[in-house]
Amino acid sequence: MKSIYTIAAVVMTTLLVGCTYTSQGLIVSKDRYAEALQTDHFGDSADQIVYLDQNWDRWDSLWFYNTTQGSNFLPYDIFVNLEQKENQALFRDSENMSKYRYLTQRDSWDNPDGLPLGFVKDHYQGNDYVGFTCAACHTTQINYQGTGIRIDGGPSLADMDSMLLALEAALIATQNDEEKFQRMATRISNDHDQVRLILSETQDKLALYNQINRPTNGEHMVHYGYGRLDAFGRIYNRVLGHLTPGDKMNNFNPPNAPVSYPFLWDTPQHDFVQWNGVANNNDGSLAGFLGPLGRNTGEVLGVFASFSLEKQKHHLGYKASVDKRNLLRLEQHLIDLESPLWPENILPKIDRTLAQQGETVFKAYKCQQCHSDDDEFIRNNPKRQVTSQFASVDLIGTDKQMATNAISYTGKSGLFKGEPVALDPNDIFGEETPVVVALTKSAQGVIIARDPDKSWLQGRAEWLYDIVTALFNNPRKDGTTRYVDFEENSAFPESLNAYKARPLNGIWATAPYLHNGSVPSLYEMLLPSCSDAEIAAGNECRPNRFTLASREMDPKKVGFAQRDINEYPSLFEFDTSLPANSNAGHEYAVGKTAVIKVDENNRAIRNADGSFIMETLPPINAEQRWALVEYLKTL
Repeated sequence: MKSIYTIAAVVMTTLLVGCTYTSQGLIVSKDRYAEALQTDHFGDSADQIVYLDQNWDRWDSLWFYNTTQGSNFLPYDIFVNLEQKENQALFRDSENMSKYRYLTQRDSWDNPDGLPLGFVKDHYQGNDYVGFTCAACHTTQINYQGTGIRIDGGPSLADMDSMLLALEAALIATQNDEEKFQRMATRISNDHDQVRLILSETQDKLALYNQINRPTNGEHMVHYGYGRLDAFGRIYNRVLGHLTPGDKMNNFNPPNAPVSYPFLWDTPQHDFVQWNGVANNNDGSLAGFLGPLGRNTGEVLGVFASFSLEKQKHHLGYKASVDKRNLLRLEQHLIDLESPLWPENILPKIDRTLAQQGETVFKAYKCQQCHSDDDEFIRNNPKRQVTSQFASVDLIGTDKQMATNAISYTGKSGLFKGEPVALDPNDIFGEETPVVVALTKSAQGVIIARDPDKSWLQGRAEWLYDIVTALFNNPRKDGTTRYVDFEENSAFPESLNAYKARPLNGIWATAPYLHNGSVPSLYEMLLPSCSDAEIAAGNECRPNRFTLASREMDPKKVGFAQRDINEYPSLFEFDTSLPANSNAGHEYAVGKTAVIKVDENNRAIRNADGSFIMETLPPINAEQRWALVEYLKTL
């Protein structure tokens, strides 16, 4: 009987909701409207764009690119018609957006203005905005000898911080240059005074955002460069700013812990997500389903959702533009996404004999204890499950900044002062709060609120439909987690003082490496971190400085090719001596980072006093190193 009621609910809500996916048109370009740029600022070129088999067809990709989350970055007409600061070319021009390493697209059915990949039109409360989709940060392109390889779910090379600063400069220039303003206003409306007002408000908001989010660390500026963003820090600051809407300049923390954009394949199958495992994923129950929805809601609050944390009269939760239905659909969409396989028809063929030797090294050095799951993990099985492996920050030795900020940042409680913490009525917000706790309450409040652009019936029907559908298709069966190198019973938030390992399928397509992107290639990941003096003495080490922005692949070392910054001055130089940029740690293969001894059940072995028994493995030699790199290409 219960199943009959469930089926009836699904049928009823389907009739109310309508079609699941927005049409991308009946005829779709094979290259998914990717724009092949012959030359760019960094010496790259691509005569053609190809896609690998990741179990998404062209309609799947375009739906992912063009489906809004409810991100309201800028008024749509302002962004579409804004000129660059220095000239009359539009800011959204392909050459300009490629400079910030956003992928450029031709116009298509759901992208008629040819916006960069991951930029999308959103409508909220009677206004049109341009916003970001998941794809803006989680789609990448790798070039090799004139062929551009698009990777769905791959880590973007985008430099968002530089793009936002340039955008602010363009807005200021348009206000100060009457001819520039008149050209833009004429394209938008006959009411130039209204355009001038909207332009001024837009510039003020972006200037405030950029000022609050200057990535400072003491006397240093921690420039993110390409392929990195302090997403946590910026999400935290948006929440704090909305808690004290009249005092945003005195309620923020410096977002100075940039990390690489994570790759998305296997995300729905993980039990924990994010670099420090802050987000518990779906455990198969209705309550557990809020895990990924809460995580994604928090992300949209960070990427420019319109929202208020003031209580609503006669309504639960907090009013927001967050499109919860699309967040549920996007999470479901990712279940089918598979990691890319090394394309031997484009890149040099894998030396299978050498790779077999590398697999032996991989297992001898116990890499699989953290970087793979059990034998049931298969990349093309939608029911696969990933049990997270955590290493405490102190033991793994990698840069601490991201994990430290996540658990230590606090702010004024503002509108939450005196309110229950999250859903616990016995715990009350005081004058200040850990920001991670305020973010949790904010996301939960947005989730339980109704969509202000939809009727109560339509909004609830859509939400019920997607939740029921998701529960039936959920790849997570349980919420258990196996911790390696970390105390199982650590209390929150100290339990977040760790970094998460994951299976390495598709790792070849995700350079640079370590959570903060401080190592340029897989080969160099297997080298030690050294001082400048040690490098000058001829030791083979991880580089302390390297360039980023080029998409051209080095298929031998497996990373992005290094180009001369004197020839291409727009390249970003990554300096590992700066705060948050350390390339140390995870040096198991060179005999520097100790590992915890484990028993046959992969459980940590302890001394009588409860401390871990540690062991250091001998360094691998050059032959083993190249073999291991070759093996990693096969995953």
